[in-house]
Amino acid sequence: MIVIAAFFILLLLGIPISMVVLGASTLGVLLYSSTPLQIVVQQMFSGLNNYVLLAIPFFIISGTIASRGSTAKYLTQVMTILFGRLRGGSVIATIASCAFFAAISGSSFATIVAIGSIMLPALAEQKYPDRMSIGVITAGGSIGVLIPPSAPMIALCVALGSSVGRQFIAGVIPGLVLALAWAVYTFAVCSVKKYGEPVRYTAAEARGILVRAIPALLYPVIVLGSIYGGLATPTESAAISIVYVVLIELFVYRTSSVKELLDSFTRSLTNSAGITFIISASQLLTWFITTQRLPAIISGWIVETITSPMAFLLVIIGIFFVAGCFMELVALMIILGPILSPTLASYGVDPIHFGIICIMAAQVSYVTPPFGMNLFVTMNMTKRGLGDVAYSTLPYMLILIACMLLIAFVPELSLWLPNLMMN
Repeated sequence: MIVIAAFFILLLLGIPISMVVLGASTLGVLLYSSTPLQIVVQQMFSGLNNYVLLAIPFFIISGTIASRGSTAKYLTQVMTILFGRLRGGSVIATIASCAFFAAISGSSFATIVAIGSIMLPALAEQKYPDRMSIGVITAGGSIGVLIPPSAPMIALCVALGSSVGRQFIAGVIPGLVLALAWAVYTFAVCSVKKYGEPVRYTAAEARGILVRAIPALLYPVIVLGSIYGGLATPTESAAISIVYVVLIELFVYRTSSVKELLDSFTRSLTNSAGITFIISASQLLTWFITTQRLPAIISGWIVETITSPMAFLLVIIGIFFVAGCFMELVALMIILGPILSPTLASYGVDPIHFGIICIMAAQVSYVTPPFGMNLFVTMNMTKRGLGDVAYSTLPYMLILIACMLLIAFVPELSLWLPNLMMN
């Protein structure tokens, strides 16, 4: 209880989550373990001594470069060509751009900034209501952690010892289902209320944009294709993504200078350092709770208390939603994953399906006030208040919740593609 109390006190004081985890874990070792304190350093090193984890900073670097260069701009233009003629087409193009850029950045926040900086002014110019524009950008960014590559997915796979490739591909259909649901809602609302004007390109303009966008469109094909084609591991593919995006931004689009690329590297490495420290500290906490037999105790209590697999999934969703309101998603996956995973076999839940449920529950917390991080990113971009941004995001959040429940109770939507990989 002392460790739990210390954890929440430090969290409420605004201490960075990495230091919260490290401080609470170290206190637990001091109070409840006879192991020398050198275990702190040993476990922190052990948490980072994994080749797969290199993929996280690599994907962060490549996603940052793409978001600050021309890659995002050409992606949004292509999506506008495809969907702009529809009623609400520019908003639907925004959703599609978020989904596609998610396969590049793997980050919710990078997706909001990259797509929002381009599409928010365009949607305003086309007379879409501000609330629809703000809502779709805020919610659309959350898809960045669901569609591969995704840093939280990598962290969860490392914590559970599961396949990164299978977890990545499991997010594809849920991500597309979510994007489609948002698009159908947008089309229906815009058709009834006559929002926005269709956007049309001439054949020559469309061809020109498509030709210029080919390198950007090939980005996720090369990255994910190299993994599923057996040509590269996720870590090697992440390294390839950096080389590829640097080459296209410097020599194809030529809109990024060497100085800007170096600045992107610096920003990315700073963000990556924060995430890797969280992973390192979380490993110590995982070691502590394991030595105290907490996973076994919690697993036994859950199995005795909850008899229905459906009820178990609802509990999992609730736990990750609540925790996601207070904790960084990578830390959440590493800490809660090993605690809850021993119960999966008792309810017949596949670990890959479990991972998707956890990700989607945390997605909901990203857009839920008062702690949803996506809300704060959009507030900073639009200079709007929390209440305004949260209200704008509400319909898209409700659709996200509905899709999460659909994915949770229809596991085939998550497992069909991963099972094909095994055949």
